[in-house]
Amino acid sequence: MGWDESAGLVADINIRIELRRLADRAMEMDNGPLMAILEVAISSLDERIADPSSYIRRDHPPQRRSGGLICRNVRIDGRRTSVKLEAEFWRALDLLSSENGCSVDELCQTARRRHPDGGLTSAVRVFVLASRDGAAARGESRTRRQTEPAES
Repeated sequence: MGWDESAGLVADINIRIELRRLADRAMEMDNGPLMAILEVAISSLDERIADPSSYIRRDHPPQRRSGGLICRNVRIDGRRTSVKLEAEFWRALDLLSSENGCSVDELCQTARRRHPDGGLTSAVRVFVLASRDGAAARGESRTRRQTEPAES
């Protein structure tokens, strides 16, 4: 809404009108803290509306930065929940699920059981890192066994 010149300006003016209505009601209710917050928001909008350069028309919408979080739904103990992870973690989970012949939901459920104290997203990240570290360690020990000469 904000990247297109006319839509951005019109939206800001409409928001300012609504904020002013709320501020007037806050004043009637004698709610000083709420009124102060609304006044700051109105002042900020006034500055943006007064500055034509803040509504420069762009040919393309702003690009999303890479490395953003991707939200996917998973089932934990039969209940659907959403998890936001970086694309790299989703790729690692997909790879782990294909290597282990299970679903991403089952991996997330395992992560939750192994790390019950924190949030689900943190549990999944720790689980993926531990799984990758474990796989790397197992691969390293196999390589060492294959390359080391047998002792007599």
